[in-house]
Amino acid sequence: MEQQPAASDNKGPMLMATLWTLHAITLIAFSVRLWSRLRPKFALTAADYTITIAVLSKTASMGLVTACVHLGFGQHAVHVDRSARATVNTYLFIIYILSMIATSFARISIGCLLLQVTLDRRWRILIYGSIFIQAANMLIYIAFQFAQCQSSLSSMIDLKNTNCLTPAQVVWFSHANNAVAFASDLICAIIPGILIKSLTRSTVEKVLTFALLAACLVASGVVIAKMYYTIVFDFASSDGFYIMVDKMFWSRIEESVIIIAACAPLLRGPVERGLKRLGFRGIRPPTPALNSVGEQVTGSSKGSSV
Repeated sequence: MEQQPAASDNKGPMLMATLWTLHAITLIAFSVRLWSRLRPKFALTAADYTITIAVLSKTASMGLVTACVHLGFGQHAVHVDRSARATVNTYLFIIYILSMIATSFARISIGCLLLQVTLDRRWRILIYGSIFIQAANMLIYIAFQFAQCQSSLSSMIDLKNTNCLTPAQVVWFSHANNAVAFASDLICAIIPGILIKSLTRSTVEKVLTFALLAACLVASGVVIAKMYYTIVFDFASSDGFYIMVDKMFWSRIEESVIIIAACAPLLRGPVERGLKRLGFRGIRPPTPALNSVGEQVTGSSKGSSV
């Protein structure tokens, strides 16, 4: 007789401790960014509104993840109350939607931010294309989640004449979605990497711009991890709440990393003021926050700024 897994083999508590710690850092970065955009004057742009939607979506998904863990997500199936499984599945369905909204709007926010720092027509076409693809990918993903018959809605509507997607189709769709995210992250990393050489602002601002580049590269690595766990996921397993934890973990990490990346360049003012109070000299006085497009003059010493 096969031995049942121990009830103590629960990945939920560790998942919660890690994700809430990172989410707290994410909220701090967003709060500082928002504060710097509201003081000394109201200066919100499309980049700020889109990142706000991303943060609200991520916060809502974190609440649902917490509820799922409370109901048994992260444990082996034999230790999960049968009456709670349908509720967990419904919460997971909503989490998938919120996760796509959070990551898509965060990447769109970065795109809106980059549009403010370059007038080069070629770069702007590339950025606009990335924004459009992100928006289209989000809508297609949401439609896909509502359409597949194995979603949590299957118990609410008549699906007798609906053909379910096979696991292979689900995997390929996930790969396509991750490929779009990967390409967007590379674009968001390459453009700051090129512009950072011509920035004429303070060293702190250049460092924070480099942080955007680095965070986008990290997000690309996270997407690769998600693709790996999608490939190795056993769709035939009856222990889905346990084996799904790794994919859940990397999905939440992706949300936090890309949101922090979107906030990093706009933390310049608070960071510079903090360094000056600590006695660091040579820090330039804070310049007006990113409200307008910086000039780019070919062949001159002027450059764009973030």
